[in-house]
Amino acid sequence: MPSFQGIELGTRALRAFQIGLEVTGHNVANVNTLGFSRRRVHFANTPEYAFNPNIRIGTGVIVQHVQRVRDMLLEQRINANAGDFLRLDTLRQQLQNIEGLLMEPSEMGVSARLNALFNAFDELATRPDSLAARQSVIQAASALVGTIRSLYNNWSSLQTQLQQRMTETVREANEIAAQLARLNEQIRAAHSSGAEASDLLDQRDRLMTRLSELVGARAHYSNDGSIMVFVDGHTLVQDSASFPLPLSIDVPNRDLDSSPVDIRIQSGQLRGLMDASANLQEYLNRLNLFTSTLITEVNALHQTGFDLDGNTGWLFFDGTDASNIALHSDISDPRRIAASGVAGAPGNNGIALALVNLRNQPLGALGGMTLPQYYNSLVGQIGNDARVSRNRAESQQLTLEHLYQIRESVSGVSLDEEAANLVKFQRSYQAAAKVISTFDSLIQDVLQFVAPR
Repeated sequence: MPSFQGIELGTRALRAFQIGLEVTGHNVANVNTLGFSRRRVHFANTPEYAFNPNIRIGTGVIVQHVQRVRDMLLEQRINANAGDFLRLDTLRQQLQNIEGLLMEPSEMGVSARLNALFNAFDELATRPDSLAARQSVIQAASALVGTIRSLYNNWSSLQTQLQQRMTETVREANEIAAQLARLNEQIRAAHSSGAEASDLLDQRDRLMTRLSELVGARAHYSNDGSIMVFVDGHTLVQDSASFPLPLSIDVPNRDLDSSPVDIRIQSGQLRGLMDASANLQEYLNRLNLFTSTLITEVNALHQTGFDLDGNTGWLFFDGTDASNIALHSDISDPRRIAASGVAGAPGNNGIALALVNLRNQPLGALGGMTLPQYYNSLVGQIGNDARVSRNRAESQQLTLEHLYQIRESVSGVSLDEEAANLVKFQRSYQAAAKVISTFDSLIQDVLQFVAPR
């Protein structure tokens, strides 16, 4: 081997070990970077040098490539489970919000207000000619009406917020899809030129995970580093183009209206919002049925009774459901409350007793349940739904955390391992420098011998 080639051998080693040091330093610098995949340097020997057909010696080392350590099958499992977790966790959060607005059990809830109204009717039955008892009925009924309408308005406001969040989620997913399309183009360009694109790939995988969390998207990975992204049967990203999801949201069917085939959302935050919105609509329907039945039954009895002045036909409640229930103007005067079932007998309590008995009367409109039973079953359903969603979300969270731990063991940065690599590459660099120094000394000796001063 010529002496100058020995210096070249050492120079190649210096370059290779310097890259090793730089890659290791990059790993250490990103130890706390979310979604970062550690890099690993792969070395390869350079072609041999032939002195003659019988003697061939090595010429050094080069960095063959810098590998991004990532298990893509594991990534797909994480993305799928992340979508499921966001679906369940979003539903859990929203059901807890719905449950919190009930204010049950408390004196401010509908159950307590309904019970207070029946208690006021009971007091009226004991003193049917008492203006104080009649005023108590109006106050209890007014409190019940206010609580029902407040609950309805709060739930309706939450329903509007859910609709807005669904639209925002679709828009965010479309923005991420556009970013992934641009990254596809950059990654393919880097691969075609032989450049290292690990940082771009890390950025792509972070965006893909977020997209899975939003709409349950799934990816197909190509050899050139690009990905195709699908939501149900809809191609969201292909090559350098993105095809946005429609903003027409069909909550009952859990899909996005699209032509020719609707796009079904099966996981992700969007599905959780859809499930929460559908549940809330069911709760609103049940609240409306409870309220309309209350209005109908109380009015049906009250209209047949007589007030203190012997008048009849007065309505007690106004409105049709929880959105517009109110006290009827017919009873703006407490004297008009119909407690008597007999004309000209203000001391009679027939209607007041009938109103009291309504508390325990099974009603066909409510499936054979009483008014308190029906409302309590609604409260129980909401509580059970919230509890089930919480348990499922916690279970899914444990699964996802386990997968994150596996990914960390594969792709995460170990400071102990990187410290060992730093020492290894540092010593290797020093040894390569020593090789150059030794060959340089040999050349100096040869020059001194052939051309002495």
